[in-house]
Amino acid sequence: MNSAQNPSGELAPVAVEQVEMEMLHELFVRTRESTLVGFLPIFLMAWAHFRTQALPPLLLWTSSMIAIQVYRLLIAQRFLRQPEVQTAQRQHWYRHQWLGMVALAAGWVGSFVLLNSGEMDMLFYLHLIFLIGLSSFMLSTIGIDTRLYAGFLLILITGPLAVLYAKQPEFLQQYPVVPVGFVVYAFMLLVRSRGEYRRTRDWITARLNRRLLLAQLNAALIEERDIKEKLRQQSQELENRNRELNELAVHDGLTHALRRGHIEAELRRLIKGLHRRHDDFCVLMMDIDFFKRVNDQYGHAVGDEVLRRLAATSQTQLRETDLFGRWGGEEFIVLMPQTKLADAVEAAQRLRRAIGAMVFDVAGATFQITISIGAAQLQPLESADAVVTRSDDALYAAKHAGRDRVIASQALALTTGEQPVPQKQMAAA
Repeated sequence: MNSAQNPSGELAPVAVEQVEMEMLHELFVRTRESTLVGFLPIFLMAWAHFRTQALPPLLLWTSSMIAIQVYRLLIAQRFLRQPEVQTAQRQHWYRHQWLGMVALAAGWVGSFVLLNSGEMDMLFYLHLIFLIGLSSFMLSTIGIDTRLYAGFLLILITGPLAVLYAKQPEFLQQYPVVPVGFVVYAFMLLVRSRGEYRRTRDWITARLNRRLLLAQLNAALIEERDIKEKLRQQSQELENRNRELNELAVHDGLTHALRRGHIEAELRRLIKGLHRRHDDFCVLMMDIDFFKRVNDQYGHAVGDEVLRRLAATSQTQLRETDLFGRWGGEEFIVLMPQTKLADAVEAAQRLRRAIGAMVFDVAGATFQITISIGAAQLQPLESADAVVTRSDDALYAAKHAGRDRVIASQALALTTGEQPVPQKQMAAA
């Protein structure tokens, strides 16, 4: 079904072809229903004439009428089973419908001939009553097609009148109003048929328009749903992209440790609060020993893998409250809130042992790495730059002391057993 709109955006009118098709469909639906009901008067008429008529003409009429009804029923069923019928086929089905109507009218007219007693008795009037009732009943069935109904009435009215003129002329002479009444009644039914046609056509057109509107509404809802889904996907993609950008802005792309800019900002924020609360706070600065040899001997790809594994292992050894960041190259920093220097040195020793236990396998060859760590505890009113510098000086002291060790600024005795030395002497060492 075409649900296109005209250029102005209004709903396009229903095609005449569609209306005609639906009219024919409705005609066959009513034909099927009326045919099933139509068996009852046939059997009633046969029963009424069973004792007054000879059996052969009664059987001939009854079997003929049943065959006509079965034919009409089969044609209706076959048509209604087909979802779509082309124009040429539709004319074919219409001819079958016309043939069934003509045969039905002829069959009831034939009852005046085959089942005629020759007397103006109750059976004769029963015939007239059936014809009048049939013509009225078929109005609701085939009245939606004026041509078809007009042909049916023509046979149904002229046939009995011809029989009456031939076999009962005295009846028509005595009651001349009968043929006039027949014609007037037929004309009234035709007028009603025209109204039935218009009402049915308007009803079908409204139904088709409703289908078009519902189809258009459904298409609009589907389109709206698709647009919303696309917007949702784009929003999700944008959100994921923003998350990735935020991740890249905060975390190092290689090691996933915090970037230097971010961890510097966190360091200054923490120290600003610590100056008010006077809590313990330590900084660890760590560096891989002889990392250049790893890059030179095994390549930068292996060096990157060393950095990744070191960062992952380090973060498993630290607390959730500790902040781990990449300071630059192979150098990393750890911020440890609410931590005394002794505890920071102990944590650094665990970290050093965990890193030293890692084994790297490259093309069948294995190697291990070591790290040096410098630790410093924040002093009262000390700046962020100052505590980082002291931890960095402690790191260089660990390097010059032989590497693979932890040295604490202003507390060298904790790790080396020596007395604390001034900052400049430690840096020079």
